Amino acid sequence: MLLSIAAILILSVSPTVAAATLGAPIGKAPVSSDPPLSPAPYAAYSGDYSYVAAGAAMRDQGYGNITLRWTGTLFKSYLVWAYINYTATDPQGTFNGQTITGTFQSTDSSPCWGYGNITVFAADVTSLVVNGLNNLKNFPSGVTNGADPWSEGTYVAPLMEGASLIVIYTPTSSVTNQVYVYTGTYTNANPDNELVNGGYLTSTFDHGSTIATSANTTFIVSDGQFTGNTAAWDGVQIDANAFPGSDNRTSTAEWTDGNLWDTRTYTVPVMSGSTQDNATIGSTDDCLTWAAQVLSFPSLAPIGPAPPSGVPQFGMPMAVVAISFFGLALLAKKKSSPSSKAS
Repeated sequence: MLLSIAAILILSVSPTVAAATLGAPIGKAPVSSDPPLSPAPYAAYSGDYSYVAAGAAMRDQGYGNITLRWTGTLFKSYLVWAYINYTATDPQGTFNGQTITGTFQSTDSSPCWGYGNITVFAADVTSLVVNGLNNLKNFPSGVTNGADPWSEGTYVAPLMEGASLIVIYTPTSSVTNQVYVYTGTYTNANPDNELVNGGYLTSTFDHGSTIATSANTTFIVSDGQFTGNTAAWDGVQIDANAFPGSDNRTSTAEWTDGNLWDTRTYTVPVMSGSTQDNATIGSTDDCLTWAAQVLSFPSLAPIGPAPPSGVPQFGMPMAVVAISFFGLALLAKKKSSPSSKAS
């Protein structure tokens, strides 16, 4: 009988600690350029695990429901969400009736809405998640009546985009998998000219060696609203209409375009023995922000490489975030009206 590998958690690095230490999952330090998703994972596990993921679109609501079901024993669960604002000083929301505080992951230019930047947060919700319907509310949103985001009266920051729930569990039939969660904030808009929509983004993901030729992966992407937004894996397109804004929303109001949040899962080919793969999202006319990626595949190898020693990999103090956004807010004040995304 094949023994599953013991669970291995990639551990946290605070902004003031050089090497990986015991604690929460790894993230990454923000940088001034426009980085892809971190090649080093926010969380990684090896053993008798599978995962499921689903999301909720939450623009002009600040609330939503995510229904997620699995057959087996819960191991870990994470919630990833994003909002647009001049500052990123509100990392909280309510998940199944309990206040949660997310950890800042990174920030990037707004996907053509103006109002500062878009920021991604993540939180461990293992103790709160339920097998079935999960309720989210009280997330940062300037409008909470579910109105059409393209209606002029709804341009009130913060602009809550959506949230995705990831559940890692031990299935009833034994498996030997690795499961990785990568996070970031990667926007395809031109930060110097938000009238220029679209573009293609590629992120590379480091991981342990595979022993199979297929894997499961989930793209978590913000702000999709049109058809024709694409997803590719290792340079090969896997979906010509990947991110139209397809996650469910609670609001029943009529919206002009898509729901502005996608959590899309695919079976993709991998090379046996590979330790690195890449994915691409893109559009010719839609601004998108890539928030996270989940990857799982059969493996007997150790967890993939940790971040280099001496490189802080998880967030930065919220005071620093606030100072960074203050400068961005001063620039944003020069804009007299919402950009073409909101026209």
